[in-house]
Amino acid sequence: MNDERRKRTRVPVQFEVIVRCGEIEQQVETINLSLTGVLCVTNPLFQKNVLCNIRISLTDEVKIDLEAKILRVGEDETAISFTSMNEESFFHLKRIMELNAGNADEIDREMAVPAFK
Repeated sequence: MNDERRKRTRVPVQFEVIVRCGEIEQQVETINLSLTGVLCVTNPLFQKNVLCNIRISLTDEVKIDLEAKILRVGEDETAISFTSMNEESFFHLKRIMELNAGNADEIDREMAVPAFK
């Protein structure tokens, strides 16, 4: 039996990202990324179910801004689910996925299936 419940491809990419929860802002490194969330290195200030904002800086001019919620905080890694993003951020996120997934067509096929119930 397959216990895999994830509906989206994850790609192992490392970006320095800023996670802002209220007034607390922390820089962390990603472990992997999907269209619906990010797995990153745990920071001791992260707490489960807290809303946060994430910024991934691709260049000085190009940034991905995401609204998110911390889903799981482990000893070594934290899972964060995206809750909202603007169109430009989605475009850049999707492009990262296409370039790193190994099969860009798979990312397009995933777009036809709702990620959330």
